[in-house]
Amino acid sequence: MKITFYGTRGSISVPDKNFSEFGGNTACLLLKFENGRIAILDAGTGLRKLGNDLLAQSIEQYDNIFIGLSHTHWDHIQGFPFFKPAYDTRRHFTIAMYGRGRGSFNLASAFETQMQQDYFPVALEKMGATVMFWQPETPSFTAASGIQVTATEHNHPGRAYGYRITEGATTLVYCSDVEYVDGIDPNVVALARDADLLIHDAQYTPEELLQKKGWGHSSWEQAVEVAELAGVKRLALFHHDPDHDDTFLLRLEQECRQRFPNSFFAREGMEVAI
Repeated sequence: MKITFYGTRGSISVPDKNFSEFGGNTACLLLKFENGRIAILDAGTGLRKLGNDLLAQSIEQYDNIFIGLSHTHWDHIQGFPFFKPAYDTRRHFTIAMYGRGRGSFNLASAFETQMQQDYFPVALEKMGATVMFWQPETPSFTAASGIQVTATEHNHPGRAYGYRITEGATTLVYCSDVEYVDGIDPNVVALARDADLLIHDAQYTPEELLQKKGWGHSSWEQAVEVAELAGVKRLALFHHDPDHDDTFLLRLEQECRQRFPNSFFAREGMEVAI
């Protein structure tokens, strides 16, 4: 399995020159599996470049692409209107998010709303590609031709979900946008148990976290604690705050590695093989 980070920023994209090393685009990852299939995690502004890269490759090879969402806050869906493959009538996509189907929430409506005329000139149904929205009710399901996915809900305003993605003996865990209220959530630890790579929200410093209660995010120290409790092999710190420039993040990365040596802060364009 290979993971490419197309967006690592949280909350809002930042184009400033002092943010170039870690990147300014919001959450978006490309997964390439050993079976030849691909999947996308979250559809933040990084999805625009990901789409451009896909267009340079074979249409047939990457048909019926699976896009999994942690949740539908704008920084995780705003890239979709600029995702050029979705304007190709030959393409098929499945956009999925676990759990929300049990209530009145409709996943399609989140995408339709952000593309209403008040916000965007092209309606979702006018894009061209065939898009199916899927809200699986069971915590474990199969996606992308045999890839096993386990999901769990975690604390975030409006609800968000973490995913454990397994191909053969290789496991990736994606846990973006999570806030711990009374200590680390044991369900998140269980989801991440023995993962080859854990990608975890680390938007705030421990000091900032004290002023951001209820905002739905973690500190890098909490991400490290999850990694330690779960016994993960590698840790990627993710969802960088839009006020944290390259110099600031480089310093935090060194602090983090002192405690968990096999860790790194995710950078836009970085490829990681597990």
